[in-house]
Amino acid sequence: MTNQGKEVEKSGRESPAPLKRYYRLNEVAAYFDISERTVYRLLDEGDLQATRIRKCLRVSAEEIRRFEESLEEETDQ
Repeated sequence: MTNQGKEVEKSGRESPAPLKRYYRLNEVAAYFDISERTVYRLLDEGDLQATRIRKCLRVSAEEIRRFEESLEEETDQ
């Protein structure tokens, strides 16, 4: 098996491919090293925005970047 299109982080987990535009919630959870329940909580509280594609929730790469930047701003203060 190969990890084509995926990068292995220091934690040994695979991060989503950088060219992907939308991510499943379990991929978002793995990226931030949090539970899927926490991702749902972030969505419920409005901290993270998702897009519904038919019946599936997806988070855009742009939204992940925006959320990551907001986390960095919080830690800088």
